[in-house]
Amino acid sequence: MMFATILQTVLRQVRRHPLYVGLNVFGLALGIGVFLTLTLLVRYEYSFNAALPDVDRLARVDTHWTMPGTPPGEVAGSTFRAMPFLREDFPEIEAGIRFEDTDLQTEREGVFTSFASGLTDPGFFGVFGLKLLHGVPDQALARPDGLVLSERAAIRLFGTTEAMGRTVPINRAGVTVTHTVTGVLARRMTPDFLSDIEMLAPFSSEDVTTRFCFRSWASDCGRIYLKFRRRGDIDAVNARLRDFVIRHAAGAEGDHTAFGVHPEKVYGLSLAKLDEARFRDFHVLYAEDGVDRTVINSIGLMGLLALALACANAVNLATARAGLRAREVAIRKTLGASRRVLFGQFMGEALLVAAIAGVLGLALCEILVPEVASLTGEELVVRYGLVGVVLPLIVLVCGLASGVYPALVLSGYRPAAVLAAARMPSGGRGAARLRDGLVTGQFGIAITIVICMLVINHQTDFMRTADPGYVRDGLLIGSAMPGSDLAAQRRMLDALRAVPGVVTAGFGELAPRPGTKNLGTYSYDGPAGPVNVYLLQDTVGAGYFEVYRPRLLAGRWFDIARGQDDVPSRDDMRTRMANVVVNAGAVSRFGFASPDQAIGKIIRSGGWTTRIIGVIDDVRFESPRQAIYPEIILFDTLAQRPFSEPIPAIRFQGVAEAEMARRLNRAWAGILPDVASDFSSVDARMAAYYSGDERRGRIFTLGAAAALLIACMGLYGLAAFAAARRVHEIGIRKTLGATGRQIVALLLGDFLRPVMVACLLACPVAWVVMRRWLAGFDERIALTPAHFLIAVAGAFAIAILTVLGQTFHLARAEPARALRAE
Repeated sequence: MMFATILQTVLRQVRRHPLYVGLNVFGLALGIGVFLTLTLLVRYEYSFNAALPDVDRLARVDTHWTMPGTPPGEVAGSTFRAMPFLREDFPEIEAGIRFEDTDLQTEREGVFTSFASGLTDPGFFGVFGLKLLHGVPDQALARPDGLVLSERAAIRLFGTTEAMGRTVPINRAGVTVTHTVTGVLARRMTPDFLSDIEMLAPFSSEDVTTRFCFRSWASDCGRIYLKFRRRGDIDAVNARLRDFVIRHAAGAEGDHTAFGVHPEKVYGLSLAKLDEARFRDFHVLYAEDGVDRTVINSIGLMGLLALALACANAVNLATARAGLRAREVAIRKTLGASRRVLFGQFMGEALLVAAIAGVLGLALCEILVPEVASLTGEELVVRYGLVGVVLPLIVLVCGLASGVYPALVLSGYRPAAVLAAARMPSGGRGAARLRDGLVTGQFGIAITIVICMLVINHQTDFMRTADPGYVRDGLLIGSAMPGSDLAAQRRMLDALRAVPGVVTAGFGELAPRPGTKNLGTYSYDGPAGPVNVYLLQDTVGAGYFEVYRPRLLAGRWFDIARGQDDVPSRDDMRTRMANVVVNAGAVSRFGFASPDQAIGKIIRSGGWTTRIIGVIDDVRFESPRQAIYPEIILFDTLAQRPFSEPIPAIRFQGVAEAEMARRLNRAWAGILPDVASDFSSVDARMAAYYSGDERRGRIFTLGAAAALLIACMGLYGLAAFAAARRVHEIGIRKTLGATGRQIVALLLGDFLRPVMVACLLACPVAWVVMRRWLAGFDERIALTPAHFLIAVAGAFAIAILTVLGQTFHLARAEPARALRAE
């Protein structure tokens, strides 16, 4: 009986006041839809790696470097040399494997297809326990030519997941080896760091016996994962890793694969728990899956605020129209209805409206989730198990939050006072202050989100377009050439320089991309004593300066005609001085007052002596969050010695970029037909460094739009209420001589006062939040007043447009008609 009454009352309100009910339902639905969508996104991030079997017992071995002249840093990876010693020293370890990310490729008629892949040990499934759709986990990687495919890779290769026993010719660095499919991974619906892996293959015996990172402590080409017998063992072993490094990384006398005495002063190992890695890795170098916990929490908070705004909007609209039902309440009380019955009815109406809004919000969530997934690049889907639990709670909370105060107000009206009054009650100053406070809160939250959105988008644009220290327009960079074949490297340069449209070409061992780094300690005998600096080392060839065009701050660049500029061979290193160029960061670390003062100075590394002949500005090849390494550059003319896996780069003009890349890839294939090449722009190679912030900036844009829309609905409802309540007042003012312009100014001032207060509250909050966020970047924008002025001006413009119609309607009202209406 009560439900039928509530339903009839709601339907009657829809017929009599469709605007109020529509704004209420749509506002709640929008808040619920945004909240559900962003909750699913936050849950996705917090559940990363959580579904891996025994994840609480899994850890990754990370490396810590504390080198002179550079800040300490943690690297998501470690030398494979440590693996056997870890198993020997720590019985708490149940299993462990080495893992290297790589791109395995298949080739057909000169067309290469890359697969996100990993090289690992046969015990991989003993550590991670992933399920196979086909195959036996313990045997899948036991044979040297074994190959495990994901479902997606199997379908790409064979059109079916029934791929067991089929052969796949795999190209790796120009060498093709035939593998046999020994397993197909079952598809996983939960996110983890292995989700993108399409191929798994075992390390070859040649890898284990010849590669530097299997033999030397000062190396890193992958990661070690350990599975412990109990979760508490991770912390116990972590506390003993310093002694482990002292025992094993020092090495015997004359052992060039170790650090020597006191390795713990520069080198350390630690264990990163995989169930905590998603947010921890944001602060770890070369960790690809890390995200900023603060940003994710902010996205969750934005969803919660959208829901709070929707509830505040519902309260605002409900209190605004409460007076319209005053006579209904008075008559029902006169006929015997108790306050408890009326309170229950009004709460029932609020809950029913919230339930309708919840259904619409779920439909909106279904629309938003695919859009958010495309914005973020995450495999986001609606999880109905979570939604089934959360949505009823949201409906209950929204219904209670939006209904309690209006129900108390409505059920508390006194029949005699209401029926005797000529006008409907407005709720008094308390209700007016509540409505203004709610509008202030709504716009305050919305403006804060808008300011954050503007700053995030500005910083992302800055990262994309900031000067990297070289000219990137007209620059294309290729893949690293495998091996060290001097003749092939010479032919490659000649082939690239001969391509129509190429201005010049050159080699370097570093380029804009994540990759292995060669670093070493150099010392300078300064006036105050020796200064040691850990320098990033790059070797470049003829044409490099013309290709990249770095800014020369002092001295000169290398000259191919000067034999002293050419890097000496290993036999001549201890007897012949080499000329080098350093960057501005190295100049600062060595303590030189200016680049000019560094010219001619001697720096040493071990028994090798070099002279600084030039200083260039800092060149950024890595993330804007990371400080630029102090760098030393050597020169190789390809006269006697080859590069170590050089990266070709070319400068071009007069040709479209896509066509130029096609020509270069064809020229590459003429020299190395068995090796895939991918000449691409700097922007494409650096995109991974800022794409995450860019995607999350779009989420803030979505949240800002939703917050502003909800806030504007609340302001519109307030304006509509005022239009209904202030007709008599406006008539009197116009009768006393007020002009239409004065009326408009008065009404706009009243409507915009909460918006102005909201701006004053939002700006300092946004300033604190964004200042802290920007501190995480090595290069960042200035937090200028423009960001705040744009947001404030936009909020005022939107607010004025929202209430302008109601304002002009009131200002144009004829005094006689307005007074007669009362």
